Order: sequence, then structure tokens, then C-alpha cells
Amino acid sequence: MDEWVFVVIAGSLGLLLTLLVNVGLAFYLSFQSTSPEVPANFDQRFLVLETWGCLVPFVWGFSAKWLPVFLGLRALRGRILLLAIALNSGGVLLALAGAILPATVLILTGLVTAITALRLFEPAERPAKVKGVHVSFPFFVRLAYIWALIAAFLSLWAAVSRDSSGIWGASRHALTVGFLAMMVFAIGQRVLPAFSGMRLLFSTKLMFCSLLLLAVGCLLRVSSEVLAYQGVVRAAWSWLPTSAFCEMAAVTVFAFNLLITFARQAPAIAAQPLREPG
Repeated sequence: MDEWVFVVIAGSLGLLLTLLVNVGLAFYLSFQSTSPEVPANFDQRFLVLETWGCLVPFVWGFSAKWLPVFLGLRALRGRILLLAIALNSGGVLLALAGAILPATVLILTGLVTAITALRLFEPAERPAKVKGVHVSFPFFVRLAYIWALIAAFLSLWAAVSRDSSGIWGASRHALTVGFLAMMVFAIGQRVLPAFSGMRLLFSTKLMFCSLLLLAVGCLLRVSSEVLAYQGVVRAAWSWLPTSAFCEMAAVTVFAFNLLITFARQAPAIAAQPLREPG
């Protein structure tokens, strides 16, 4: 099997572990706790499992499968990608054990290794395939991985800081919206129409609009969480609702574009008539 398959398997194992931990946590809170609230310290570790242990490996795996074709990248460094998922998995397990600082170091190292394996920021070997999508598609895919790097660096900063509530929140938002959601918005509008009867995306301009709104909203949210919660700039509190509006507008435009795409009639596929034998 190709290396990307093993990365997706690692994500599936992360999903299984997430479900098992969630079940165990539910039973523990039911029988041993006086409140259904998850303890803050454990919740932080559990979020690392849900995101870096489950969702991120899935994105890496399918990035290794699709991005060399879509972006015209050079050949994948398969063994380096397996090293990246091993480093990332080790970081997730350390986070579950409560060793947050070494966990964030391993996760950041794994992410840099994965980007190196994907050759995402190296000169492309072939022109990107942007037929049917907006020409900014390669830019936003790379921007998503930049957001992942920002999330990892913010996690490392939070791990070495005493007062880090705003930094942790910014890190999670950079990962979930900046990386995961942006990859869904970019790749989803690239592959979902094709998977649904070889349809063409309704509007490439709406695709660009949704990605731009998402990027602006994420920038406002991440920066305002650090500046507001850490008490650096009081005016940053007013940026939070603006960021929410931008991101919800991005989701609305994304959904509308795909809804119209799926509602339109799929192009007819010419077929040769079958002849009866004899």
C-alpha cells in the first residue's frame, strides 16, 4: 500500500481512541463526578487527541494522495511522511499523558516533517490543475498549512506561558478553522462536484469569496484571542463578533455554492448503443 494509506489508517486509529476515551470519560463522570463538566486539564489533552490525533492525519493522508496531482507537486517523500505521522502520534500520546511541553514540540516537528514530505512549498513540477475552480485554489491550500504551523507554534507558546488561556484558544481556532475548515472549503469545492456525477462547480467566484471570508475571519479571531484574552489590546474584544460574522458568511457562501452545484443537472455522458449479438 502507498504511504498515504498508512497515514489515513493512523487517523482512523486516532478516531477509535477518541471514541474509547470519550466513552470512558462519560462513564467516569456519570459514576465518580458531581458535575457533567469535563475537567479543564483533561479537556485540553482530549482536544489534542481529537484534532492532532484524528483529524490532522486524515488531512495529511488525503493531501499526499491528491495534492501532487492538483498542485503539480514533486513526488511525495513517502518515508518522511511516515516519520511525520510517527512524530505526531508520539506527541498526541504525550499530551494524553499530561506532558504538554514535549508533546507540542513533537507535534510541531511532525508538522514540519509532513510539509517537507509533501513538498508543498517547493517549486512545482507541473502547472496546478485549476480548471473548474478559482485560480487561487493552490494559494489557499498552502495558506491552510501555514495556519497549521501557526497553530503548532501557538501551542508551544502556550505550553511555556503561565497565563495562556487566550493563546490556547487561538491555537485551536487556527487549527480547526484556518487549517481543517480551509482544506475542506478548498478541496471540497474541487472534488465534490466531480464525485457527484462529474458536475462543474456553480461559481468559482463564490469559491474565492468563501475562502477569503474564512481567511479574514480566522485572522481576526486568532489575533483577537491573543490580544484580548492576554490583556494586550482591549479594543481586540470588538474584533471577536466581526470574526464570527466573517466565518459564518464564509460557511453560508460555501454551502450555497455547493447546493446550487448539486441542484443543477449533471452533464450527460455520451454512451455507445449496445448491439445485440448476431
